[in-house]
Amino acid sequence: MWGAAFAIVAVGGVVGAQRWLATPSVTPAALFAAMSNAIANGQVTPGRDPICVANGIAYDQEPVNVQTSNAATLSWMNTLVEAGLYQGPSSGQSGGFLSQPISIYQPMPELARWGGGRRLCVARGVRLDSVSNVGQVEEMRLRGKRYTGVLADVRWTLDEPAPWLSMPGVSEALAGELPGWRSARWHAGPHGWALTQRKSFVLVDDRWMAGDAVERATPTRANPDQI
Repeated sequence: MWGAAFAIVAVGGVVGAQRWLATPSVTPAALFAAMSNAIANGQVTPGRDPICVANGIAYDQEPVNVQTSNAATLSWMNTLVEAGLYQGPSSGQSGGFLSQPISIYQPMPELARWGGGRRLCVARGVRLDSVSNVGQVEEMRLRGKRYTGVLADVRWTLDEPAPWLSMPGVSEALAGELPGWRSARWHAGPHGWALTQRKSFVLVDDRWMAGDAVERATPTRANPDQI
């Protein structure tokens, strides 16, 4: 009789262990929902700061003077002419004792919407687009605590992009001038601008959460024994 009882307990223990050790399922949709929830709760902020170029040129209402020997800056300004932000160059002289020939670029009215403060902006912010390329579920540590976690690619796109950004030549030139955003780089593709980050997600109380959200949560919300 005792042997039978022990067998039942032993089998039950094996079933329980298998359930505990079973790899939880995860889908891109679940991780997208986790990221969306973190954004809605203010735990992950995609950024309402505009996405801008800052390369030393004052993008205000003053003309931009470029020496005719400065091929790189001339090419950049001609890209902005194509975008409709500046008029085509006129010829001039820099003045002074060592006067040099220059090309003068006059700002167009459209520049006022996107320029200023020595920056040229291409969008009002960013928005979440998709989650893909989900990795293998495994043990992960956040701030010294163990979780069941997974890595996935989070793709962001520009929110309210400038209309002239869709021009192929303009788009490619500007993508090369933008600084990195949160450890990633913007790139221009056939479906518009995008930026992809490899981000962590962890399982907390049987639901997936963005790693950023867990790190910002109070300690009582994280389960250190969840592995």
